[in-house]
Amino acid sequence: MIRNTSGEPECIECRLVLIEPHSMRILTTGAAASLLLPRESIPAYSRAAESLTETIERKLGLRTIQLALLPGRVEVGTCAVHEIIGSRKGGPGLLAFTALDDIAAGEFVGEERSIVIKIMKGEAGEFGRFAQLGWIDQLLVKVGSDARRYSWQAIQQLNQGINFCLLSLTDAAGAKMWFKAVGESNVREYGLTMALAQRFPAYLPKILAKIPEWNGWVMEDVRGMPLNQSEGLHDCKQALTALAIMQKEMTASLPSLVRLGARDWTCARIASLLEQFFHDARYAMEGQSSTKSRPLARTELDQLKKDINSALHEFMDGGVPETLVHGDIGHGNTFATSKGPVFLDWAETYIGHPFLSAEHLLADLARSMPVVAEEQAALRFHYAAHWNTCARQAKLARLTAIAPMIAAFAYAVIAWDGNRNRTDPTVAWPFLRSMLRRVRREFELAPVVAI
Repeated sequence: MIRNTSGEPECIECRLVLIEPHSMRILTTGAAASLLLPRESIPAYSRAAESLTETIERKLGLRTIQLALLPGRVEVGTCAVHEIIGSRKGGPGLLAFTALDDIAAGEFVGEERSIVIKIMKGEAGEFGRFAQLGWIDQLLVKVGSDARRYSWQAIQQLNQGINFCLLSLTDAAGAKMWFKAVGESNVREYGLTMALAQRFPAYLPKILAKIPEWNGWVMEDVRGMPLNQSEGLHDCKQALTALAIMQKEMTASLPSLVRLGARDWTCARIASLLEQFFHDARYAMEGQSSTKSRPLARTELDQLKKDINSALHEFMDGGVPETLVHGDIGHGNTFATSKGPVFLDWAETYIGHPFLSAEHLLADLARSMPVVAEEQAALRFHYAAHWNTCARQAKLARLTAIAPMIAAFAYAVIAWDGNRNRTDPTVAWPFLRSMLRRVRREFELAPVVAI
């Protein structure tokens, strides 16, 4: 592992087990007396499947699918198991393949060799349904596609884990589609995506095939661009309008969202967590070692808790009903197309105040689009106007004014809740300190609006 000057890892070294499925032989390097596994380094925190498949294709001329990433140790790196599904013409010359038993014993650590054998036999169930040779052909059969229509360059894998996979397929005519399957920790995404795609076909990618036994689906490629790469306000307004339309329609269907696994991030739940959150926040501030920013004092945290509690109750009493919330609406998950906005990746689907989604989207866009940063106030009022049947204009203006700080605080609480039961919850402390400072700034900058 290569680390930078601050001690953070920059690259991770991977030992590659590249299996030729017909012969069950493995690509090796080195002399016959010491056959070794190929090695490649990938950027730390990158998606291993995407980085490794691209590197293997570029350097070795082999197209592969990652089957499993085995637990490794820092001193020996990670062991990545891939199936070879094709080769590129004009790539490197003759490659050396050998039987697994002939590879140097030191190339595998602990149980790695026996795990590779289990993967080759299709018996490595502990590594999920995709840790077996030939599963990509099973996918093509389930989709109803003829595998012969697909060349080596038509399958691009972006991510892979235990029972999780994301890849694109392109047929001979150039039509692109995406396959996604979700694992146990995120299985709710399957049901939520299927239900929302059926309810709002204009605003989600078209589902081409459902694979419920894999918690997977195939969807049409979205032809457009991420909203944060758009150049004007028109696309932003369209996205905010579409978001409000979906949210207003779903206010009567909250029980179905709950059954499908949507999480509860209502204002009432956030308010119920204030005491425990600020208890931990005090320790986070006291544990600060950096001198770049001053930690908030206890008196400041106490006042901030009172302000947030008051604002949450204003939200609860504001007349706007809680409903569908896209918890990851930024980060490229909103697309602008010629037919209107499309929302991707509903893994983080919540029930909460609708203004949270609008604020998170605007905050994400403002970071990369100066025009959105300049027109945030107008865009907020554009969105709020869709709720004028629920509250008076003055009330909506007040809710719009306090929405930025409540959205920032909700973001912090959700992150804190996801980390507080981990072995080391302090890893989230720097983020929490930063978010609390932002929440405080938002309160200080909030315009005074009379009701």
